Amino acid sequence: IRWVLGHLGIHRNEEVDKHTKLAVESRQHSSPPKKLPKYLHRSVLPLSILVLKEVHHKETQSCWECHWCKSPRYNCMHQINPKLMQHSFIKL
Repeated sequence: IRWVLGHLGIHRNEEVDKHTKLAVESRQHSSPPKKLPKYLHRSVLPLSILVLKEVHHKETQSCWECHWCKSPRYNCMHQINPKLMQHSFIKL
């Protein structure tokens, strides 16, 4: 059973969604440990690359904001444009 975003609204996909939610919410519906791959026998699941990238990005952003606020240029730039640090401006 696999969930695919492109199958949204398709009858069988709705059934898969239901079973996926059950598996996530309850250990009773999980596969028996002996049937799982060995790397899943650990109590902590490995993190996905996307999760690691997101965590790294948030940590880097937070560190940069801290350094920027301590910068001697911060006060000058803040007087010129107080919205400079807003997320929408940074994305430009």
